[in-house]
Amino acid sequence: MAARKGAAVDVDSAYELVSHAISLGRPANGYLVVGNIRGQGMEFAERILTDVCGGLVRERANPDVHWILPEKKSRIISVDAMRERLVEPISRTSFSGGWKAGVIVGADRLNDSSGNAFLKTLEEPPPRTLFLLLTELPEQVLTTIVSRCQRIDLDDARSHRLAEPHFSTVLDALGAANASGAASRMALAARLADVLAELKSEAVDEIEENRADAGEDGPGEEMSKDESDAMALSLYIERRADFMRLVVSWFRDIMAVALAGDDAPLANEPRRFAIKACAARLTPAVAFRNVEAVDALSRMFVRNVPEEPALAAFVQRISFGAEPE
Repeated sequence: MAARKGAAVDVDSAYELVSHAISLGRPANGYLVVGNIRGQGMEFAERILTDVCGGLVRERANPDVHWILPEKKSRIISVDAMRERLVEPISRTSFSGGWKAGVIVGADRLNDSSGNAFLKTLEEPPPRTLFLLLTELPEQVLTTIVSRCQRIDLDDARSHRLAEPHFSTVLDALGAANASGAASRMALAARLADVLAELKSEAVDEIEENRADAGEDGPGEEMSKDESDAMALSLYIERRADFMRLVVSWFRDIMAVALAGDDAPLANEPRRFAIKACAARLTPAVAFRNVEAVDALSRMFVRNVPEEPALAAFVQRISFGAEPE
């Protein structure tokens, strides 16, 4: 069954859907579970796996449940890890004689090689086998994998909106950057870099807190340092993407007003007055070039250009128009 985005459901509803399919002996080849992998996504997985495979699921000590997570700073699930930790063990006889399960935590981190290594198993799963693919970024999951899964959107799926106070900080900084002098540009780059540094620190703290909480729950397989580092970096990359969506929306709003006038629909409607003030200093052509500069910044982040030099290059490229008198 192909995965399609649907209305968000709570964990109870998702559990009833999948458990009913299992009871009929007709589960989907795989379930793409879209939600917070440290929240409802993991809650759902642990609940359904406990029913299907028995205890020791939360401790990851159940021999019939095979977990795979991204490791190392590449944040990618490697083809070797896929074969050794999921594809090969899932093909063996169940330890208990019942169901087996494979759980991919962060399915968006499969690359072409690891995805292809998993694809045949997903297409033709062994009897009494359940696959759960957890992700917060379904748009980044390989289409070959998505098309073979049933999608479940949970209530806490990410909204892709930068959280406060960072949301307001970014818009305040962009709205105040109305001068073309070097000092103003440097100040803007520094403020935006500060926001990214705060997002990175918060991601590390959140993962470390979760790791500590898991250790307090009792003995079991502890998340490795490589795994926790990879998850923290991945969480930061996700929130940096939210940061970029906000920056993109700001400059596109300015371009919309420059092109269509005061009545143009805006993504950041509460900031219409500031956006109009910025647009008034620019021609449509310059506003469009600013959007191109934002796109270039996004590409630099994708290429892993360090944030501070990337932002410095960005603020040198954009135009704020004439300095106010």
